[in-house]
Amino acid sequence: MISSQVEPIPMHLKCLLAPHGIGYRIKLLSQLANRKFQERLDPFKLTPFHWIVLCCLWQEDGQATSSIGDRLQQVGGTLTGVLDRMSERGLIRRERDAQDRRIWRIWLTDAGRKFEEILPPLATELRDAALQGISIPNREQLSTIVDRMIANLGESPIIHPAEGWEAIFAPNNLGYRMKLIAQLGTRRFQDLLEPFGLTPFHWVVLCCLWQEDGQATSSIGENLQQVGGTLTGVLDRMSERGLIRRERDAQDRRIWRIWLTDAGLELRQTLPMAALELLQMMMQDISEDEQTLLSKCVDRLIANLAEV
Repeated sequence: MISSQVEPIPMHLKCLLAPHGIGYRIKLLSQLANRKFQERLDPFKLTPFHWIVLCCLWQEDGQATSSIGDRLQQVGGTLTGVLDRMSERGLIRRERDAQDRRIWRIWLTDAGRKFEEILPPLATELRDAALQGISIPNREQLSTIVDRMIANLGESPIIHPAEGWEAIFAPNNLGYRMKLIAQLGTRRFQDLLEPFGLTPFHWVVLCCLWQEDGQATSSIGENLQQVGGTLTGVLDRMSERGLIRRERDAQDRRIWRIWLTDAGLELRQTLPMAALELLQMMMQDISEDEQTLLSKCVDRLIANLAEV
């Protein structure tokens, strides 16, 4: 049921709303690719984060921990925890730098080197399946657009794709660079939402309800391809904030429907402009034709990955 309270959203803003906005679709693409690759890594008891650390060390062994973090644009405890687990698995070893004892260098073990023969073919297979139906020229143009988006969103120099076999390695490969856009975009959007005390997940739920109020919880999860406790927790916090209210369905008391409150409706006047600001930041110096190509390629990548 569509709430009579919700007026039509202007077309120039409607295209920004999740799940239609390009930022949300890139995030969805990144999550889907991560999930599909995780399935291929499961037999080896590895994760995509193990993969990207191994990629860095296959290209240059003995890097400082800080260098790996800088290269992957990952910082803090997350990387440290991954390195701890990789060390426990016997995939890497840590040694203090001979010239500066404050620096820890990360070296591959024989077990870590062994995976260089096993994992890249799996990554290549997934990449080729994802890119099916996208021409070589369009792939090259997409790669260039992705690099420019990273430059627009980030503060670090662009890591251009490598040639030959190393083109499949993170952080050079297209999948990792798409993931980086999703991470940088989420971070930038979080900065824009902080004055409102909201998160990007609050935003996507609000987007769903601005377009169709009174949806069942399950319908919101399906629209956003989010399921389980994560969505439930977000709805709990939004209810506590007074942005939504829950009501049992009149025909089926097992179903909870989610309705906007006046406070949730009012945010429709301000938040889409924040999303527009982020889009303009991402797409600086990227032409309309290039944006159209990007959108088509992202949709094709999502459709291809959903089938593998």
